[in-house]
Amino acid sequence: MTSSHDALYRAICAQPDEDTPRLVFADLVEENGDPLRARFIRTQVALARLPAYDPAWVNARQHEPDSSTGHCMVQTLPQQLPDGVGWHRFEFRRGFPWKVGVRALNALVPSGDTLFAAAPIQALDFDPRSRPDLVALAEWPQLARLRKLEFSAGWFPALDVARLAESEYAAGLTELGFEGEAVAPDGLRALADSSLLVRLTGLELRSIQVASALLVDALGAAHEPGALSRLALPFNRLGRDDAEHLFRLPLLGDLQHLDVSNNPLGSGGVTALAESGVVRGLRVLNLSKTKPGVPGVKALAEAGGLAGLRALDLSDNLLGPVAVKALAGCGGLRGLRVLNLSNNLVGDAGAAALAAARSLSGLLELDLRDADVGDAGAVALAESPYLDGLLRLDLGSRDSGSLGRAARAALVERFGNNVSL
Repeated sequence: MTSSHDALYRAICAQPDEDTPRLVFADLVEENGDPLRARFIRTQVALARLPAYDPAWVNARQHEPDSSTGHCMVQTLPQQLPDGVGWHRFEFRRGFPWKVGVRALNALVPSGDTLFAAAPIQALDFDPRSRPDLVALAEWPQLARLRKLEFSAGWFPALDVARLAESEYAAGLTELGFEGEAVAPDGLRALADSSLLVRLTGLELRSIQVASALLVDALGAAHEPGALSRLALPFNRLGRDDAEHLFRLPLLGDLQHLDVSNNPLGSGGVTALAESGVVRGLRVLNLSKTKPGVPGVKALAEAGGLAGLRALDLSDNLLGPVAVKALAGCGGLRGLRVLNLSNNLVGDAGAAALAAARSLSGLLELDLRDADVGDAGAVALAESPYLDGLLRLDLGSRDSGSLGRAARAALVERFGNNVSL
């Protein structure tokens, strides 16, 4: 790097919340012959300001998929890192590495300054093979630089979680994630009852190794939603009875993003969601692998207050044409921009129903991968009077010969490079 590069990079690390140094850095690397990195930085900075259902995000998923992952920029990851951390778990945000994996917290704590000088890190993902000391983390001044923590081991009890939540250095945390055996039931309850949860905007509890009823009960310790707008609860064995309790909790009152994918909610659980007040504020809803069946989809379609919903994921649910027709006929989904029906049994009849749905005329992205759509359904989509706004249509299939030449030609003529076959 030149001295100008070095100075700008130091400014980025010192002020990780600021976009201006990043954009100036992009100009500099472009002037020095690296337009791809410059474009990547600018694209990520722009996307960070937008929701995932914005046209810019949809375009990026179709034409620049690496813009969200950063895999195309692995070669730019700093090689000199302090002991205890590594790029085995990394994430880029706003053009630069944002998250790093932690193998040993006790090795990182003495050399934290080195890490934050190497990259504008704001998130730590703790390795499941090493149980971090939450008390030591709570007492670490560098914690104040972080916005997100992810844990997948520890079985943290209430006392440890409370120490982290009450830390004077935890005021900047906005996102937390726990997976597997990372937290005990009383630890979850302590988190739900803490001032930290009130400040969080995002919480993910993935495959937590406690009984689903205990998980829901623990979340019930939160008496207000606070700032929480994103809640992810995938792989937690949540069933109908859990759903009826969960969707009444105050914690869910102001959610905009809800992910309950990979849970056996069934039609009863999805109906409980549809009948709750939770759906009224949602912008993004992930119901992948929840098996709602026709009754659950109909309940969702008939639920009031869906005008704000912008992205809906119903993938991998064995849904057939009847369920798809119920969804297509829902006038309340006029605001929907992203719809994922991949790995269902949509078929030609379901595709034709989607093509004829005036209520879906605002769609920007439609995912029908491995959805059993043949030539007739593909042609119906190509001839739809309501899908002019599509920026991404995915009809990919494991069976490369599922669509004939005429159907493919019709799709390409209508949607150009916005269709994937």
